[in-house]
Amino acid sequence: MRTALLMLVAVLEETYPAQLARCLGTSISSVQRTLDKLEDEGLVATRPLVVRAVSLNPRYAAANELRALLLRLAEGYPEYQRLKESQRSRPRRRAKPL
Repeated sequence: MRTALLMLVAVLEETYPAQLARCLGTSISSVQRTLDKLEDEGLVATRPLVVRAVSLNPRYAAANELRALLLRLAEGYPEYQRLKESQRSRPRRRAKPL
């Protein structure tokens, strides 16, 4: 769970717990517990926006190496690349039909 979570955070760059739970097919409470532990260890950083934004901690001593390793691991899982490509880079216009 921790490795999959870290890989997703590295691939998505900045995300939030509900999206992580949806991608992993698990409950949001288990994702939040795991994120709390990873944040205590200094691997991820969160900041409050409207929701809790999650990213890899840039202040971690081996942040660049960790990101490179996680992205290298994610190359073996094409579904992670599809998730990144399907991410919206900006919000949807109000009242725009789906």
